[in-house]
Amino acid sequence: MHNDISSIEESIKKLNAVSPSFCMAKWMHSTIHLNLGRTHSCHLPNHHKIPVNEITKNPASLHNTSFKKDIRKMMLKGQRPAECQTCWDIEDLPEKRYSDRHFRGQDQWVKPFYDKVISQKWDKDINPTYLEVSFSSTCNFKCSYCGPTYSTAWIQEVEEKGPYKLSEHEYQSLSELRKQGQMPITDNVNPYVEAFWEWWPTLKHDLLNFRITGGEPLLSVDTFKVLSMIDEEPLPKVELSVNSNLGIPDKQFEKFIALTKSIVENKKVRHFIVHTSLDTYGAQAEYIRNGLDFKKFENYVERYLTELPRSDISFTCTFNALSIVSFIKYLEWIISLRKRFCQDGRHIYMDIPHLKYPTFQSCAVLTNDYADKIRKIVEFMETREHPVYGIKSAETLKMRRILDWIESKRPQTPQQEKELERNQINFYLYFSQHDKRRGTDFLRTFSEMHDFYKHCQGLAERASVSSF
Repeated sequence: MHNDISSIEESIKKLNAVSPSFCMAKWMHSTIHLNLGRTHSCHLPNHHKIPVNEITKNPASLHNTSFKKDIRKMMLKGQRPAECQTCWDIEDLPEKRYSDRHFRGQDQWVKPFYDKVISQKWDKDINPTYLEVSFSSTCNFKCSYCGPTYSTAWIQEVEEKGPYKLSEHEYQSLSELRKQGQMPITDNVNPYVEAFWEWWPTLKHDLLNFRITGGEPLLSVDTFKVLSMIDEEPLPKVELSVNSNLGIPDKQFEKFIALTKSIVENKKVRHFIVHTSLDTYGAQAEYIRNGLDFKKFENYVERYLTELPRSDISFTCTFNALSIVSFIKYLEWIISLRKRFCQDGRHIYMDIPHLKYPTFQSCAVLTNDYADKIRKIVEFMETREHPVYGIKSAETLKMRRILDWIESKRPQTPQQEKELERNQINFYLYFSQHDKRRGTDFLRTFSEMHDFYKHCQGLAERASVSSF
């Protein structure tokens, strides 16, 4: 079974037989931010620039960049690329824990292609079997850990009110993001989008999983172009996925439901799934994902599950410092959905990647007592495991590794203690400005975190750092 212990152990053996740093994601997975002209394979490493001169010669270079090929060469030699440090941190923990490298190695879009990958040279082009594409940064949300790179709503806020002022730097400065190549392309003609549509006729035949992300994809004309093309020319091997914050206007949602119904009911793709994001429950989720109307979100989720009874949904929780105090409510809601809608082979998935950046919003910023709160979440998940209607064992494993990661990040030196205090100061500075800009109220929304917030505020005041 996918994501059970035996399947993960099998993938570890196959990966390590090639080399102890080999990861199939570098070949078979690609996320391409056409709105930025950047790419990465796996969501953990930072994305890197796609050279325009490479895609003008060969549109497949949207995935097969020279940088990515160098990383593949390192992996085949058993060297650990620095960009993959998150996996090395997990794999080097004292107790055995599974990294994303291990989880990815047993995915269905990977398992049939081991021989294909290891039989060819590291510098040969390959079409990914799992592709995520972002056409646009247009988005109506301002999630607390996001920024102008992926959200036009964020751009508008920073243009009007400036960057956030933290203890030692300005956060989400548009001028700095431009210098770093992190601002979205707003020109009418985007060479990366043009290269994608040039690549599409050959690419589409190799895809097993195709996922459209954003921004908010359902506010992009290219997303509906893809759906219309598949409605006219089916891709029966493909699992088609669309990310959505499910906070879009009713008109867009109705258009989306109508097109996907036609595709699904006429079996024009192998499978269809919506990926949505939710980091905790209720008003606290609305605070993190600024722009979210939780009741509307619930309604859209239930309409989707009712009107597309053969299609799945996946909830991605970017587990962060604000996820913890209502997370059991979130899990109870997921379990209730599974009990109501997981019939006849349908799945409601939940992924729990942990936020690393910005560091002042990761769980590692919290005081030691929060580890006990996460431990209670793990215990809750362990007692409610069920292969269909409850918590999946792999989900519990992911939460347990978050706990292990947090405990491994506890300061051991005065320098690490100072870094933690700086992050806690920035926690207070960021969310105090967040409240002033957005009309939110941290202490009212997260009353359970009162002591921690005041701890951070006290550090800021003792350091004579203004809340601006």
